[in-house]
Amino acid sequence: MKQHSKYSVLLALLMATLLLTIPAAMAETTPPPAEPQTETAVEVSTVDELLAAIAPEATIVLKAGEYDLSTASDYGLEGMKEYYNWELVLGGAQLNVSGVNGLHLVGQGKVSILARPRYAEVLRFNDCEDLHLEGLTLGHTQAPESCAGGVLSLFACNDVCLDDCRLFGCGILGVTANECRNVVLTACQIDSCSTGAVIASACRDMRLEDCKILDNGFSQNGPGWDLLYLDRCRGFALVNCEITGNFMQQMLQSYWSDQVSVLGCRVEQNHFLGAAFRLQGHGVTVDKCSFRLRDGENYYADDGSAFAVTPEEKELTAADLGSMVHARAEYAGPVEQQPVQVERKELADGRYEVHAATVDELIAAIAPNTTILLDAGDYDLTSASEYGGLGGDWYCWETDYDGCTLKLLNVPGLSIVGAGKGKTVITIQPRYAAVFRFQNCDELNISGITAGHSEAPGYCSGNMLDFDGCWNVTL
Repeated sequence: MKQHSKYSVLLALLMATLLLTIPAAMAETTPPPAEPQTETAVEVSTVDELLAAIAPEATIVLKAGEYDLSTASDYGLEGMKEYYNWELVLGGAQLNVSGVNGLHLVGQGKVSILARPRYAEVLRFNDCEDLHLEGLTLGHTQAPESCAGGVLSLFACNDVCLDDCRLFGCGILGVTANECRNVVLTACQIDSCSTGAVIASACRDMRLEDCKILDNGFSQNGPGWDLLYLDRCRGFALVNCEITGNFMQQMLQSYWSDQVSVLGCRVEQNHFLGAAFRLQGHGVTVDKCSFRLRDGENYYADDGSAFAVTPEEKELTAADLGSMVHARAEYAGPVEQQPVQVERKELADGRYEVHAATVDELIAAIAPNTTILLDAGDYDLTSASEYGGLGGDWYCWETDYDGCTLKLLNVPGLSIVGAGKGKTVITIQPRYAAVFRFQNCDELNISGITAGHSEAPGYCSGNMLDFDGCWNVTL
């Protein structure tokens, strides 16, 4: 018993020592918990402070109040500051913000950013990425004169988010977007703009979700134009939006824009003098919407070439649209189209050779120092899967009166070789479009093809081959 007690005492002393040393060892080897990372933000309360804070990766918190841009100390002075400049317009100057990535403007309370000149856009962003506007009201100052400037303009901007913002008239357009990608408006309101709510040209993946588009088109000059106008866009969606009280020619005019959707929207108490939809080239997917058109108003314009369809691509008649039942909808985003792949064979002289048997392969093969060998057959350029779309590195689709022309740009050393006259036939359907249009191309060779417009009643106003600023051309 005595021996056992001795060992028990020793064991107890050993355990006590371990218990005292383990926490100290853990303190030496275990790093302290990381401090939470907080985003630095700059608070501003004046226009000068706002302009001085504009920079990449900057979060600017605007305190409650009105920010009349014409009160800036450098207002109207020519010359580019680091990230903005004043562009002179009739009656004043317009603020342009350029080349800024990661800029966030956040309103704290009721915040209004205002432009005084009637011909100025309130805010214009050029070549910006990761742009976020939250809790802001944008418009022109109150004045008796009508406006000829828009509210928000985006040019070549990607990853743009507007959250809980109001864009109002006086202002002819709520949002103008050109060559932008991934533009999202959530819980925003566009109201009282005299011409329309949104114009988007050559944009990809743009959507308005849970937004209100109200009372646009009223002015002393009468109704507006198109509430929403899309020109060669891919992936545009209205999701769970309220569209009421607008006085326009059309609700939606879509010109050669694909993957356009109107989902879960309420459309009521509007005046559409032309039609709800005026669609050229591609249809629009419509689902879970409610439409309440006035007596005598039309769902489709007489001169449209496409119609609304269900998600299963079943064409919707006017009666189908009128009887549709409203419900909230989910939007999965546009389907990214896989580019057409062609095999490029490198030749001994450093040139490339591509064999093409379809219109899509012909277009995909366009590149410098390349010979495109075309099989015999008919190549209707209007049937291209991306006809009228955004184009590529060496070509674009140029808008003509009734369609688009394939325009090749700045391509040196291109050869297009067909199987022979009358065997390889390249056509275009629009009467006002050219078959091919070349600009600033050198060492251009075209042989063995027949080019013209497709057979149709009436006459043509378009050319076969257009050359602008080209040299060393061989036909």
